Formats: sequence, structure tokens, C-alpha cells
Amino acid sequence: MIIKKYSQFIIEKMGVPDGIVDSATNLYELIVSNFEENSDEELDNNNGVCHLQIDLPINITISDMKFDMVNFNITVYINNKFKEVDVASWGVSIKTTSINDYKLYHDKSSVNSLDLMVDFISDETNHFSDIAKFLRKDRNKTIGVISHELKHVYDKYMVGHELLEELIDYQTWAKTRTGFREIDEFIYLLYVISKSESLVRPSEIAGYISAADITKSEFMDFLKNNRLYKELVKIKNWSYEELKMSLMNNMSDIRSSFDGIPEGESDEDVLDVVLNKSYEAIVGESSKIAEDILGLNNAIKILTGKIKNEDIEFYNKFINKRVFKNKDEFFLFWQKKLNFEGDKVIKKIIKLYDMCKDEGVNPLMAKINDRVNGQCIVNPKLYNEVVLKSKDNKVKYSK
Repeated sequence: MIIKKYSQFIIEKMGVPDGIVDSATNLYELIVSNFEENSDEELDNNNGVCHLQIDLPINITISDMKFDMVNFNITVYINNKFKEVDVASWGVSIKTTSINDYKLYHDKSSVNSLDLMVDFISDETNHFSDIAKFLRKDRNKTIGVISHELKHVYDKYMVGHELLEELIDYQTWAKTRTGFREIDEFIYLLYVISKSESLVRPSEIAGYISAADITKSEFMDFLKNNRLYKELVKIKNWSYEELKMSLMNNMSDIRSSFDGIPEGESDEDVLDVVLNKSYEAIVGESSKIAEDILGLNNAIKILTGKIKNEDIEFYNKFINKRVFKNKDEFFLFWQKKLNFEGDKVIKKIIKLYDMCKDEGVNPLMAKINDRVNGQCIVNPKLYNEVVLKSKDNKVKYSK
């Protein structure tokens, strides 16, 4: 009993709630077996998208949070460029029970089911059996991702609330894409280190460690080859100067993204336009999301004078924090944020070394280590190209 309590304490301190990896593993097996049971079914191509909803009875227990049903929503984007099944993102939907003082409150006692969704990419000739094969092949990573999504649910319901400004930032980084590869990667990195995502990263890695049965001697090699760890190292070392250099090195592709560049326009001038338009696009999307949530662009509210002064005041304070004197100040501000948060999350993940099995450990420590077994954009390139369609639109060139 003492060993069990000590193990739970250590795991919780690492940011991995008790039971989350077991729940993720059980849910993974249930999802795959469901696809395998319906293996002969074809993908129903409805204008390039296949939608399916499945109710999965299952006991999910994470610390003292429990669910007995998972509402599994599947979307398959039909794209014949992808002969084999791939996945763009996983996600969860967390119900907001009330809003007060610009905080969104989540009451776990009001729900007994969990809403999970996934976006696959597939050729139209594939069947459910092909999705099952993909998930079997991607087992370790998928269990890590499901652990990631379950931690989102745990955080929202156990903390009980989130700040509205954090939600606006999170949606901005998740939804905004400019069509410029380097800028979109910068935005994606901001998504990776957003507060909501940073909290779930240890659980994601813990799920992968458990599924792959990583030992202490294998831990560093595992980290060095892990996609998330590589991204975090990139975030820790990200710089505005390197972003500009990368854009300049890709100037021929960038020029092709514009319509109407004046003849003789220098690369430096084009770079300046790219950075300014990207800054404006990010702040503009952030402003739009804030307006939508607050209802400031609601025509009826405007006409009837029902927009609250305190909502306008909140909006102005929020936007003032996101607007800078110029594009350089904007990118340098987020450079500091990226570097700091990237380093912080890396330090959290490195502590998961203690959760790995040790081939030569004494019996007491073996019992403690064995206790370990007790929403995410997975492929940003696919997500940007297929789901958000970031390459579809040309950008009107203007200074």
C-alpha cells in the first residue's frame, strides 16, 4: 500500500495522473478492435469526406475522474494522393458548463461520457481494415497521443476552469495558417508550447514509454528520435533571425505565393511584406476569435445595444497585449516565449526517465517502476495541407 501511494505521488508530480496510461491503452485496443470487426466496410465518400460516429462503452479512470462511455467521432479526408492511411490529428471536446469573470468552467459531475475525435487521410479505395492496420503499426505513438488527449480532459475537469485569453491564444495557434511554410511552422511551434499543450506533453511521452516498454538504458536514444522532443529542442533554440534567413533562402517559392509583385521588387522588400502580412494575419485571427466568443460581431446585439461594456474592455485589454509597435517586436516577443517554454517542457520530459524500467533494478524499485503501467495535431504538414487547406489561396501582394 505504501509503495502504491508513493508511486502515485511520483507519477502525479511528473504530470502523469494515475491510471491515464492504462486508460489510453485500453481505449486504443477497443478502437482498433472496432475497426477490425468492421474491416470489410468501405469508406463512404461524401464530397471528399467520410464521417462516422461510434459509441464505445468503456471504463475510463484517471485518478478520481471516471467515464463509462466514449463518443468516438471519425473523419476520413478522401485524398487520392495518399495511397496508404495516415492521421492528421486527434482531439477531444470538453463541455463548458458556465462562463464567469472571463473564465470557462468545466464541471465533471455533469458528464459521464468523453468526446474523442480523429482525422484520417486516405485513398478512397481503402477499407476500415486499412485503418486498423495503420493503427496497429502506429501503436506506441497512438497510445501516447490518446494519453495526451485524456490529459486535456483531466486538466479541464480537475482544474475546473481555464482563462478565456488562454483559449483564444490556443485557438489562434491551432487555426491560423498563412501559406508560407516557415511562418506556419512558427505558428505551429507556438501551438506546441501553449499552456494547454504544455500540460499534456509528459502524459503523451509516458504513454509512448509504456507502450514501447522503454528501459532506462534506452531512454536517451528514445528521446533523441522522438518527434515531440525534436520539436521542443527546435523551440528552445528558435530565433527570429533564423526565420528570416530561412525565408530568404526560400524566396523563389515565396514569390510564387503572391499575385502582383511589382517588377524589380527586391527580395528584402518581399521579405518585409511576408513578415508584416503574417503578423497582421495572426493578430487579425486572434481578434476575430475573441470577437466571436464575446459576441462583439453579433449584428443583433449591436443593433439592440446588448453588447456589454466589460466585454469590450476585456477585448481591448487582450488585443493590446497582442499588438506591437512593429513586426520585429512581435516576433522577438514570441521568440523569448518559445525559448523559455521549450526549455521548461524539455526539463519536465527528461524527468520521465524515472518511469522507465531498469534491467538491473532491485525488487523494491521494480515494483515502483511497474506502477507506471497502471488533442493533438499529430502531423502538422498533413493537417495544414489537407484539413486547413493552407496552400489553396494566393495572397494579394501589397505594402
